[in-house]
Amino acid sequence: MCSTVAQEVEVVAEEEIQDCPSETAKSEITPKQIASNDPQNSTIQKTDDIPSCAPPVIPIQTNSDTYNGAEREKYSWSQTIMELDVIVKLPPGIKSSKNLKVAINSGDICVACVNGEIIIKDTLPYKIKTIDSFWSISEGRLLMHFEKVQERWWNKFLNSEEPIDLSKIDCSRPLDELPEDHIAKVRELQWNQEQKLRGLPTSDEIRNMDILKKAWNAPGSPFKGKEFDPSVLSKSNIS
Repeated sequence: MCSTVAQEVEVVAEEEIQDCPSETAKSEITPKQIASNDPQNSTIQKTDDIPSCAPPVIPIQTNSDTYNGAEREKYSWSQTIMELDVIVKLPPGIKSSKNLKVAINSGDICVACVNGEIIIKDTLPYKIKTIDSFWSISEGRLLMHFEKVQERWWNKFLNSEEPIDLSKIDCSRPLDELPEDHIAKVRELQWNQEQKLRGLPTSDEIRNMDILKKAWNAPGSPFKGKEFDPSVLSKSNIS
């Protein structure tokens, strides 16, 4: 039998069901279809590639059910940096959620038939947010969605399964998922690249020039009162 310690959230795509027995209170939310992860990646390409270096190759993954995940005997799973989606193959006798018991905890999961037959029962390699997790049944499959506690790539969904090679997954992220300071830095890099292609100064060069202009007329400067000429400073540094 499955037991639950943490709070469990369930979503059923078909008819209303009775909650899976639990030691704690369970909340029920409205039905929701789990969307497969197919993130659109925002990448920046450098135009001044070094000939001796090959550009990185992003793995091509055509099956959204196993995107950055794997196909296993009883289930398949996919992931983004923050989410997990799992599809479990149900026995033919499971026609509705009334025939199923699902227990979701922060560190383990249990899926079983009401007669006690265990479909999946194992611990997770990392923690999930149980309050943001839900499940539904569709076309003889159990669809489960989980939110990760930490931003990280999982090399397996259950501890008992064989790990995947994380070097072969698509680790890129949509630009709008990055922190604001990271987005600003990416925008700056894009702008600097365009400036270089046009033969114009980059943001660092502009900032340095502003500093030189302030120092040019600073008290005690030998250039104070003269027309600003950065080439003079360059010659002074060389000599």
